Amino acid sequence: MKLELGSPPESGDLYNAFINALVLAGAGNGTIKLYSTAVKDFLDFINKDPRKVTSEDLNKWISNLLNREGKVKGDEVEKRRAKSVTIRYYIIAVRRFLKWLNVSVKPPIPKVRGKEVKALDESQIQKVLNTCKRTKDKLIIRLLLDTGLRANELLSVLVKDVDLENNMIRVRNTKNGEERVVFFTDETKQLLRKYMKGKKLDEKLFDITYDALYRKLKRLGNKVEIELRPHILRHTFATLSLKRGINVITLQKLLGHKDIKTTQIYTHLVLDDLRNEYLKAMSSSSSKTPL
Repeated sequence: MKLELGSPPESGDLYNAFINALVLAGAGNGTIKLYSTAVKDFLDFINKDPRKVTSEDLNKWISNLLNREGKVKGDEVEKRRAKSVTIRYYIIAVRRFLKWLNVSVKPPIPKVRGKEVKALDESQIQKVLNTCKRTKDKLIIRLLLDTGLRANELLSVLVKDVDLENNMIRVRNTKNGEERVVFFTDETKQLLRKYMKGKKLDEKLFDITYDALYRKLKRLGNKVEIELRPHILRHTFATLSLKRGINVITLQKLLGHKDIKTTQIYTHLVLDDLRNEYLKAMSSSSSKTPL
């Protein structure tokens, strides 16, 4: 969704004017939060009228971002990648801010090295589910596997957003600001029915923080020696959906991707699996006769 921000004021508080323009343009909560944090960081660093910013100012700001220590979960490789992704988003936000101000100079957007997309197989899924002793834990994992929701999307779901009759959830707080609908299985419905009993309609389905969810999944995964994070379950949903015949356009809508190229990453994974299975079958065949 392209945001039409209008023209900036000639004077006054440019930061708040920019954030207000984002709100009026219908930007999602995630976008507003990211842009406000990034632009504030930039303005605090340059400490001057942003309309007078120079290429040297931008380079110094980016260098400062690169040299900061950040609190990011995961191993060192994951930390470095997460940091580079954050910096990239900061730069994109500041570029948009400067474009709005009609400033000609703009910071270059660095490329982020891709990483392996991890997904669980059927046996790993079963191990994880079997280790869940509490209904809440099992429900969280089943919902993430059934729906492919992002962690923050799951944590924003209200009880009234869950439609047990039609096995679906209305997702309001999305990354791209557009509402969508996702679906769950009958097995998950039984857990939901049990878990939701006595809850108020305007109550959050899961009243926990992202950090608490992250720690919960990590703890459950450690019990069966499986790496378990919210996005791994999202990747698992995507890869299993394609393997079970869901087309890529439908999957794009379920995942809430703006660009189908993002969804197509998973088609490559499925093709890789098919190729590996084929080569394995051919190499183990006693017959060397061509098909």
